Amino acid sequence: MNRSISAEQVLPRPVETLPEYSNAKARRTLAERLAEVFGHSEAAATAIADAVVDPPSVRAKFGEVARPQVEEISVPGGTLLGIRTSMWAQLLLPDPRNPRIGPSRHHPFAVDPGSGGEESRVRPVPEPTSPSSDGSDVPELDVAIESRDHLEWASAQAAKWVLAENNWSDSIRTQGVMEAVWVVPTSYTHADGSATGVAMVTVEGSSRISAVHDILSVRSADIPYGGHDQRLRAHIRKLNDALTRGTATDEQLVHLRCERVPALILVGFKKHGEGTGGFPTAIKSLVALRHVDPPKAWGEGTENEALADEVLDELYRQGLVSASDRSYLAGSFTKDEAIAAHLPADPAQRAARILALFTTSDQRTRDAIRLAVTSQSTRKKMTQNLYDDLATALIVRSVEASQVKRVRLDLRHSFGQALHRHNWSSTGRDTEALTTAALQEIQDALSHEPGADPGPATLELAARAAYALILRHGLTANLGSAEGTQDRRKPGEVVDVMRRREQGVHQLAQALRDNSVDAHIRAVDGVGSIIARRDGAGDQIINDTYLRSQFPPPGRLRARSNGDTPTEILKNRLTEFSEAMERLDESYRAVLAVQGHAGEALIESDGADPEDCQPWRDVLNRIRDEIAYWERRFRQQHAAPSLAVRSSDPEQADAGQDLDIGLEAEDAFVDSLNDTTAGLQSVG
Repeated sequence: MNRSISAEQVLPRPVETLPEYSNAKARRTLAERLAEVFGHSEAAATAIADAVVDPPSVRAKFGEVARPQVEEISVPGGTLLGIRTSMWAQLLLPDPRNPRIGPSRHHPFAVDPGSGGEESRVRPVPEPTSPSSDGSDVPELDVAIESRDHLEWASAQAAKWVLAENNWSDSIRTQGVMEAVWVVPTSYTHADGSATGVAMVTVEGSSRISAVHDILSVRSADIPYGGHDQRLRAHIRKLNDALTRGTATDEQLVHLRCERVPALILVGFKKHGEGTGGFPTAIKSLVALRHVDPPKAWGEGTENEALADEVLDELYRQGLVSASDRSYLAGSFTKDEAIAAHLPADPAQRAARILALFTTSDQRTRDAIRLAVTSQSTRKKMTQNLYDDLATALIVRSVEASQVKRVRLDLRHSFGQALHRHNWSSTGRDTEALTTAALQEIQDALSHEPGADPGPATLELAARAAYALILRHGLTANLGSAEGTQDRRKPGEVVDVMRRREQGVHQLAQALRDNSVDAHIRAVDGVGSIIARRDGAGDQIINDTYLRSQFPPPGRLRARSNGDTPTEILKNRLTEFSEAMERLDESYRAVLAVQGHAGEALIESDGADPEDCQPWRDVLNRIRDEIAYWERRFRQQHAAPSLAVRSSDPEQADAGQDLDIGLEAEDAFVDSLNDTTAGLQSVG
C-alpha cells in the first residue's frame, strides 16, 4: 500500500478572545506614572501606555517609587531595567535599521543617494541617540530622519530583507510570538520640519514583528504617527465576535493568535561609573549578547538527540510504547537486559524497530511524534528527512563513540523513500526466515505489473541491513563511483535497488550475517554463495564502489565482467546496450536543446529529413518490440516456474500454469498485432 509523505507542521496554539483596547484614562494614568518613575518624556510614556494590553497591571509593577518591581538585566557597563508584559503587535515598530541588513546597506560614500536602484534611493537611517542634551540617561531613543518617506523606505527595505532571509511566518501563524521582543520608545525627528513620530521599536530587530505585520497586513511605517485607537478597537471587536459565534475563518484565527505579543520594555539604565556609555550603548550591548556573542548552538546531532528523547517520552505518556520499550529504544538497556525483556539484542533489529516507529502510518503515533517535536521547535516541519534524523539519533546509540559521527552522517541517508511510502513492520524474524520471505516477494512481484514493489519483507530486510552496511563501510553518503562514472545516489537508493533483486537480497542478508560476528561484509552471487577474489587471496569484501557497480539504478546495467560463458557475455552485451541507450537519450536531448531565433526548439519548426526519419523509426520500433519480448521472457523464466515448483498447493501450481498461458497469449497477441501493422504499412 502506497502512502504519501506530507510536511506536517506544528499543532496550532488554541486561541481565545482578546481583551478590549484599554480606555484613554487607563492609558493616561500609566503614562503619568512612567514619566514620574523612570523619567520618560510625555510622548515616550504615551507610546508605551498606548501599546500595552493591560495598563493597570503594568502600573502595579512599580507602585512604590522607591522600589519598583522591574527586572534587572546585566550588560557591560551597568544594568538595564525592564518590565515584562503583553503588548499589541500592531503598535510595535520593527526596527527600520535592523542590524541584520547591515552588510547589504548602500552607504552614501559608495553610492550617491538617488543615483542607484531602489536600495540606494535615500541614505540609510542613522544610529539612534539619546534625546537628552544634558547627558542624563533618559530611557528612550531618538533617530534623525529626512522625512516620513525616508522612514517608509527604510521599513520596507528592512521587511523585504527579513522576510526573505529570516522569515518566522509559518511558526507564528500556528503559535503566535512566544519569546518576548525587546522594545524601547523611540522618536523619529524629521529634517523637513514634519511632526515627530514616536513608537515602541523592537531594538533587537525584530524578525518576529516583521513577520507578524506581514501576516496582519500592517504598514509598519505608519505606527509612529498615531491615529490607531478606533481602528484597533473595531478590529478586536470583529475578531472576538467571529470567535464567539463560531464563524471565525482560518485567517481570523491566525490574527487572534498574533495580535498580542510578549514584550520586555526597557525602561531604565543604571551605570557602573562615569566612564560608562549611556542608555543607547547599553541597548546595543544587550542586542549583541543575543546576536553577536550568543551561547554556542547545540548542533544538529545534539538537537536531534533531545528531540528523539522527547518523542519516546511522549509515546510513553500516551501509552503507545511500554516503559521497557522506551528504555530499549533509548539505548538505556544492556544487551542482557534487552534479552531479559524479550527484546532483540541484535543492533540491526533494534535499528529496524526504531525505523518502523518513525515510518509508521499509525496516526496516533505520528501525532505524538509531531507533538513532541513541535513542543521544542516551532520552525521544524515533519518531513521525511526529519523522521530519518530522529530515528538515526536513537539508532547510533548502539555504536561506539568513536564511530558515532561518521555513522550518523551516513546512516541518515540510508533509508529509502519506500520505507516511508509502504506499510511494513519489524517482525523480529531471524535473518534466514526474513531472507526467504523477501526472495518469495521478489518472485511474486515478477508476476505482477512492472515496477511493483516486492513487499514488506524486503523493506524490513533493507532497514536492518542499512545499519550493517553503514557500520561496516559497505556504503557511504559521499558520492560513489562506478568504473569512473559518478554515482550520485544516496545509500538508501542503492539499498532500495538491492532489495528488488535476488542477488541484492542475498547480499543484504550476508551483510547481517557478517555484521553479527563483527566481520567485514563479503560479496555473494545471485544464489547467495560467497564470491572469491579474482587473485584467489580470500573472499571478495564489499565496499561502496563495489555495491554501486553491482547494483546500478534501473536502466543502467552493472559493470562488465571478464568471464567467457554465454551468460556473462550476454550480460556484457546488455551493459553495452544500456550505455548506448543512455547516449541515445543524451543525443535526443541535445537535438531539442538547439534553439531558433524565437527561443523555441529549432527541430520543432524545421523538422528532419523524412528519408532519415524512416530508418530511425524502423530501428526504434524493432528495438521496442524486442525489449518488450525480453521483459516477458524474463518474467516467464523467473516468476512462473518458481510459483509452480515452490508450492505443493494445487491452487498455487495452477496459478503458475495460468501465468505461463497468459504470457504466451500475450506474446501471440503482440506478434499478431505486429503482423497486422506490417500489413497495413505495406498497403500504404
